[in-house]
Amino acid sequence: MAVVFSARFPVLEDADLPTDLKDKIGKDWHDTLRYKREKIITNLKAVIPDETAFKERIADVAYARIGVVFNPNYPKYKRIMRRFRAKINLGADDFIKNVDRAFEAGGAFDQGVYQNLDKYKENATITWRVMGDKDKIFGPVPKTILALKGMGRVLDKVKLAKDSVSGTPIAIFKPEHETRITSIVDQVLMEGLNVIVLSKEAGLDYDTLISDYNAILDSYVKNAAFVRDNIDTANTFVHIAYDATNDWIVVDVQEATK
Repeated sequence: MAVVFSARFPVLEDADLPTDLKDKIGKDWHDTLRYKREKIITNLKAVIPDETAFKERIADVAYARIGVVFNPNYPKYKRIMRRFRAKINLGADDFIKNVDRAFEAGGAFDQGVYQNLDKYKENATITWRVMGDKDKIFGPVPKTILALKGMGRVLDKVKLAKDSVSGTPIAIFKPEHETRITSIVDQVLMEGLNVIVLSKEAGLDYDTLISDYNAILDSYVKNAAFVRDNIDTANTFVHIAYDATNDWIVVDVQEATK
């Protein structure tokens, strides 16, 4: 066994993100939604052109589905359902009268975009911390994928001072599997890091989560059906870990040959 590459890629901290990243992406989100306003209202009115369509496509469907939420044995079940049906059907007239006003410039749609802009940026921050932004900074997930593909020169250009890298990465997966398996590893890491970082910062237990996601990662990275014949699967891995020294969640990558 010979370890040819090892690395530790910490999840980015808020302070690591470029100062203008949130504002840039927030502006893109805001502008994109506003530019699509006319398309949204056009499509909406095509699907729901009148009160009859509203009742068929919104009121009746909502009534049918909300029925499973309430216990039919509840004494007031029928009263609740009748009241709900009456109210949602009455909403048809309001919808047809006000839908144009809601989507006019400066209307409810625009106001909603403004009001939710900060929330969007807040929710997107954790994704940026694990993925980064391809034009500005790479998070631990894309750097791990670069390592698994043996793209050492690119990795050298995007690694950060906080990353620990030793050796030269090599391509781990067989050519016929590489694209599919690295895409899966990408998704598993992104999902796992998201929930683990959020759990850690909320003061919740995350050790079990780390174990669960590492088992999923092992099922791909250590799978002889997917990796090249020269790879030592016993000593090759991609694992999520906790760095107690720095109080970071990290991705540890090790690649070994037979």
